[in-house]
Parts: sequence; C-alpha cells; structure tokens
Amino acid sequence: MKVAILGGGQMGINVMGHLRDSPLLSDVTVYDTDAARLEKLRREQGVTTEASLERILDSPDIPLVFITASNDVHKSLAVQALEAGKAVMCEKPMATTLADAEAMVQTAERTGGFLQVGFELRYSHLYRRVKQWLDLGLLGKIKNTQCTYCTSAWGRHNVWRAAAGTSGGMFGEKLSHYVDLVRWWADDQVEEVYAVAAPNVISYYEVHDNYHCTYRFKSGAVSQLTFMMAPAATFQGDPLQNAVSQQAGDGHMLRYMIYGDKGAAETDVFPRTLKRWEFGEDDWGQRSRWVENETWDPDEDFKWFHNTHDQALDIVRRVAEGEPPMTSPRDALETTRLCFAAEISARERRPVRMDELRIEATQ
Repeated sequence: MKVAILGGGQMGINVMGHLRDSPLLSDVTVYDTDAARLEKLRREQGVTTEASLERILDSPDIPLVFITASNDVHKSLAVQALEAGKAVMCEKPMATTLADAEAMVQTAERTGGFLQVGFELRYSHLYRRVKQWLDLGLLGKIKNTQCTYCTSAWGRHNVWRAAAGTSGGMFGEKLSHYVDLVRWWADDQVEEVYAVAAPNVISYYEVHDNYHCTYRFKSGAVSQLTFMMAPAATFQGDPLQNAVSQQAGDGHMLRYMIYGDKGAAETDVFPRTLKRWEFGEDDWGQRSRWVENETWDPDEDFKWFHNTHDQALDIVRRVAEGEPPMTSPRDALETTRLCFAAEISARERRPVRMDELRIEATQ
C-alpha cells in the first residue's frame, strides 16, 4: 500500500517517521509547493517527492493521504482528495472557518469517503486510562473537569500558527485537543460556552495567547480550561535531554482533574503521574480513598501523551482493512464547533449557546 503526505513541514516529517513502522506500506510520497523543501526531504528522508497534487490525486496506487499542511489549506486539500476517492487523515483543526469544516464533512458523507481528524490524544495511554475508568463506572458520572495548561510560546516571530489567517485561532490550532478530550470522556453534548481572554503577553501574536473557558454540558456537568502560553522556552530544546523532563518545574503545566459522583482522577503530564480516587461515605461524612497511582518512563512519553505514532499506524490499518475512522467526521466537527464558540464568546464578551451556531458549508 502507498500513501501520500500533503505538506512537508515538521508535522509531515513526524508522520514520515511514524509510517516507517507500518508493515502495510511500500512507499510514501510527499507533496509540497516548496521545491527546495522537496529536494531536502528527498535527500534527507529518502522519500518519494511530488510537486504536482494532481498526479497524486489521479494515482490509483495511492488510496490514502495525510494532510499536514497549514490550516488554511486543509479544506481545499481534503475536499479535492475526497472527491478523488482518497481516504483522508487531516491534522486538526479541520479548517479555519466553520463553513469550511462543514464542507469537508458533507463531502465525506456524500462520497462515502474516509475522513479522520487528528485528535491523537484519544490514542494517548494517559487519557485512554481515564476513558477506561469512566466506561467501567469507576468515576461515576462526570460532574466537573478542570484543565490547567501553561506552555512555552511558539518562538519565531513569523510562525504561521500565530497568524490569524493561517491558524484560524488559538482554540482550533492548540486547544482543540483539550476540548475534544472532555467531550470524549463525558459522552455528552455541550449546551453553552463562555470564554474570556486577557490582553496578550506575546506582542507579535495575532491570536490570543491565553484563555479561561467554561463549557456547560446538557447533563449539567461543567468543564473548565485555563490556558497561558507566555512562558518562554528556557530549556531551548536541548536534544540530549528529554523535552518533558526539561519543562517540569519550568513554568509549564498540563494537569486535568476529573470529578465524578463516585470518584476522581488526575492526569499530570510533566510529573508523569496518573491517579484515581474512590469516593465513599460513612458516619463522619464524605471520604476519599486513593486507589490507583501510575507513572511511565521518559522513553514512553510519545505513547502516553501526543500519540501521533499509533494514530498514524491505526489509520493506515483501518484504510487497508476497510474500517471506518476511529472518530467520525461529525464527531470531529462538534469539537470544532466548540472551538469557534469559545472564540466568539471571548471576542463578543458573552456566553454562546451552541444552538446559535448555524453552519452553511462553503463550496
């Protein structure tokens, strides 16, 4: 089986590395509009390169494409590929507008095509454990989740992720993972979103570098997300040290607390911890018992956190075996709607009800 990667930047390079571990693949072709980049990839990565998108889309030997280009071209590439009969894996966010995201979903539904969006935290060992606990009823029904996420800035002044036109906003580009997780865990529909953003610390960003956001679910459960991107990368990405270990205690945090009516769970990326508590009641009143405590080795970070490796291999397997996507296009669209609702709420300084968002697909 052959696949193509549409976009030869860093995310594309990451996918190339993952796909080398698939026993189902015989060749990987990379498409990009930058001729110099293609030459470098051919020389350094040993992949087949192609400057013509049409030749990839017309090839009957390439049934699957991975879209790893900038967000502003996701819709165009996905729709063209689906219309050409290709299975499509598209990195999140789906698109830079809701209308474009809806157009992608409608195209997949009309053509019967395979479309999976890259919410790889659903493959994360860390977050899958929480999902398992919930499915087993160990936490009961989710009542409240709290996520605190403090991360270093994208360092380059001209990074496309910080430009409004190419990123589509911080929620879609960066925070959609953490919106998607709670939807997946809770198996519930959000009814209302309220988000606020303070003035930026990072002056050259065109998108917000901070948010406080609250989602209210149909069940009454509440999910809170606090995000700050200002800490500079003091560790400077030393290649001889583990990246997660370098950031521990360096102003970085990615911690979830998940509270159900029967127990609670905590995930904490930088200390590499996963905990579960069991609730009970006696004559004294409410009590908690700490019943599970897990950790993992630094060499396993990619499996426990952003598990793009297993996601890529699973998508190849699904396409080869004729299985549907792990996450349906409509499911991915719902996460995308929540991201845009948060952006609207912060911009207009008001709560946004999800039934306000009417989508008309672009052509």
